[in-house]
Amino acid sequence: MLRASGQLANLPYRIQWASFPVGAPLVSAIASGALDFGYVGDATATFAFASGSPIKAITVWTVDGQSNALLVPQSSKAQTMRDLIGRRVAFVKGSPGHLLILAALQREGLTAKQIVGVPLSAANARTALASGSIDAWAIWDPYAAMAELEDHARIMLTAHGLVDEVECGVASEKAIATKRAELTDFMSRVGKALVWGVNHLDERSRAFAQDTGTPLDVARRTASRMLMTPLPSVTDKAIAIHQHVGDLYQEAGVIPTRIDVARFYDRSFVIAG
Repeated sequence: MLRASGQLANLPYRIQWASFPVGAPLVSAIASGALDFGYVGDATATFAFASGSPIKAITVWTVDGQSNALLVPQSSKAQTMRDLIGRRVAFVKGSPGHLLILAALQREGLTAKQIVGVPLSAANARTALASGSIDAWAIWDPYAAMAELEDHARIMLTAHGLVDEVECGVASEKAIATKRAELTDFMSRVGKALVWGVNHLDERSRAFAQDTGTPLDVARRTASRMLMTPLPSVTDKAIAIHQHVGDLYQEAGVIPTRIDVARFYDRSFVIAG
């Protein structure tokens, strides 16, 4: 979106890009000093905060949860989490998919012990669902759209209306101290690109497909439901949403103790629209 919307023009600094299939290794790279900044879901950020990673969230987007989904094979009769009691459900540990499962179980008065949780990478989980080795898979777009359109999997439920989510821009403490101007400018450009993407879904889809090799129909499905709104600064409401995620993790035993999410936010960044 940055390239397609023209936001990479006239950059006063150089960007070195690094690509990751999921958020956990991205956060690890930032914590180690190999990278300065990246975007991850609040579920992944919570896991990193709990582990003591030396990172801070410096910006947030609100996210519509319809792009975070629990899929089952087309032939599955499962309609609710109760239909998955004792069944094998795959997810990336500490991810938005993991969060979705916990929230869906909680809504029905169930616990994580009542399903068979199967931590798998996205690629392995997709193969396992198609072959029948697992009964359900919690994942986000574009993986969810691929499973729908190419493997004919069925979305049983999404995070929309179930659990609020935010996307966090996380930075290393060193980058915050030494690259504040660059980070602020970059986040402003990303915000403008996101707004552009909402109003140019077809161009956004084509750019995503060209950049990643994703089939165009998958890119279009992804763009239609991956709806994100950048906030000019971190808000109390965003932190409250993130705190609920942390509490869900703690109650489920994913993290050992309750964490005060606000401690991991740097609220000093104000991003121009």
